Amino acid sequence: MSCRFRFSSMGAVAGVLAIALPAHGADDRFLCWEPNTALMAADIEYWTPERRAAAVNEVFGLVNPPDRAAADAPMVAPARADVAVAPFSYGGKLFYTRGGQDFQASAQFVAMDNTVLAAAHSMYKGGNQATNITFYRAYDGGGGTQFEIDNAAVLAAWPDVADDPPSPQRSAFDYAVLKTRTDSAVGKFALGKDAAFTDVTLIGYPAALDNGARMYKQPSQRVATIGDAFQAAPNQLTQGASGGAWFTGDAAPFTAVSSISSGGGGNVYGPVFKDLTEDLFAYVAGGCR
Repeated sequence: MSCRFRFSSMGAVAGVLAIALPAHGADDRFLCWEPNTALMAADIEYWTPERRAAAVNEVFGLVNPPDRAAADAPMVAPARADVAVAPFSYGGKLFYTRGGQDFQASAQFVAMDNTVLAAAHSMYKGGNQATNITFYRAYDGGGGTQFEIDNAAVLAAWPDVADDPPSPQRSAFDYAVLKTRTDSAVGKFALGKDAAFTDVTLIGYPAALDNGARMYKQPSQRVATIGDAFQAAPNQLTQGASGGAWFTGDAAPFTAVSSISSGGGGNVYGPVFKDLTEDLFAYVAGGCR
């Protein structure tokens, strides 16, 4: 079932006091809501520099990698990504409030010029839907281009597993799609449904590197497909990198084939994108109608 929120102006500041209402034109396969109704009603800028600096890095399901000697795969070091060039320019920093706490994570434009891919565990967890959502494309120690979010959506199956321990089975549902009020002017990742890739690059804003202030890229390889989830190694992008894309291609078009969900021991798990994923992007791009 889909839903949207109505807030009081005080709810815009606290990120709470939400009442769920039936949504228009609902698709029972997806859960969609309007996360920023309160901000629009209050006409305030919630994400001040101070709030962005204080936002907690999303950590659920991502743990620190082992020492190099203990790793199952060679630990290829991540490197800083140049957010001024494609495809890294498609990505950026996501800020949001969930359960009264301000968070930050990773996201990027995918599939369409007005749709952003994020982690479902950022957008919905503990029975709380994210509010006060904003996206800074090409964030690099600050700055970037800000995009306001009109709609956020996850798979309808996600709430049933949202609070389960991290696992490949849970990661299969762990993605969200956001609709931006304005379009990306620099392009986006193509959405990939090819499960046969090997070499892949992961991107995100890990807290362990530059305190999450800059995007990093991690060369990796798909080592297994477990049900509807991929396993890749190595990975040193941990907390704060949630929602970052796995992409293939050394030249345009670059294709997002998964996103960072959970992991440990130098491994990372992400969902397999399918026809249902493509339908979710189209649904959100159309305003959840």
